[in-house]
Amino acid sequence: MLRSLKFNLKFANKRKIQLLQELELEYKKAVNYYLKLLSNNRYFLSQEEIKSFNSPLSYAFKQCAERQAVKIWKSWRKCKKRGKLPEFDGTLILDQRFITIERSKTLTFDYWMRVSTLNKGKRTLIPFRSYNYANKYFTEWKLVNGGRIKRDGNNWFLLLTFEKETPKKKKEGKIIGVDIGIKKLITTSEKEFLGKDIERLMNKIQKKQQGSKAFKRALKERDYYINKIAKQLPYNDTKVIVMENIKNIKKNTKKEKKLRKEFRSKFQRWTYAKLLSRIKQLCELNGVHFHTINPAYTSQTCSKCGSVHRLNRCGEMFSCRNCGYTEDADFVASENILKAYLAQEPMVPGRVKAQMSNHFSKGYNQCREEMLRRIEESGDTHPVMDGRSIR
Repeated sequence: MLRSLKFNLKFANKRKIQLLQELELEYKKAVNYYLKLLSNNRYFLSQEEIKSFNSPLSYAFKQCAERQAVKIWKSWRKCKKRGKLPEFDGTLILDQRFITIERSKTLTFDYWMRVSTLNKGKRTLIPFRSYNYANKYFTEWKLVNGGRIKRDGNNWFLLLTFEKETPKKKKEGKIIGVDIGIKKLITTSEKEFLGKDIERLMNKIQKKQQGSKAFKRALKERDYYINKIAKQLPYNDTKVIVMENIKNIKKNTKKEKKLRKEFRSKFQRWTYAKLLSRIKQLCELNGVHFHTINPAYTSQTCSKCGSVHRLNRCGEMFSCRNCGYTEDADFVASENILKAYLAQEPMVPGRVKAQMSNHFSKGYNQCREEMLRRIEESGDTHPVMDGRSIR
């Protein structure tokens, strides 16, 4: 189990920053040089080719740059919709030969990064401070050798990776379905409603000018809120958490001009990927099994009688046109998510196994298009965007 944390190098003086800038410039030139050599459908370079790059970089640095170029090249080759050969302008990934971390002996700083630069034989010491969240990783986790150096504008950061043995998965505990949305960030099959402030935060982001400082602060506030809410799920007494697999839900949203601009803009601030990633990490940390299921028709299916109808859901309420069952729509969806997972498991005495799988096996894209059309026809200036009304 691996986790990466970022530390600010703002305490480095001008001379040390200049050394980092010089190293970054030469390193990026080396990576791009090797990328051009690899562009002839190759997957490795000879020792002579690595040395052929004329630079003050040591051979060890050139080896490191070549490995990073090979990774970029392979990733680009695997991409089906790849464009031109990428130009590297990212993070410097350096191993233990170039970066070591030492605990500070003074109270001024917490740690020192000893990093190799273009000055051969002389390492530069750059101080940095830890923070409350990172302190437990330094004490309870193992620090992986090496690190990554990243520049964001005029700011420099050190990224460190920590590892820890993954806890064994639980064999006992509850199985809960989790539905996510915009009105309520999380709704569970145990009728817990978490994160009711998420829509206000996304509206706040929408009002800011994109790229401004206020916009970036609003994004950070939203991400902090997501992390806070994700921690509130009952991991201690839960064995399995089930969510919907809707990672492509925003695909082509900008191209769908038939939807109002306000709808498209707000939809782009939705946070499924961040929430899914965070819950998955917390499940791994707590030994909880994590599963996703097909999201089709979770909001149109009655969790009592199994009837499916596109008009069963109306806004935040669910009212079955077949049996008359009425309940919060997000709660019904979370129940359906749980039932869809149970229907996929091997038959166990006392478990629900049945017709739910038939409802969820229908085409996801067909349902998504129908719901997008219905939202537009409704004339609602604030359409329900809870993750199912469009599916």
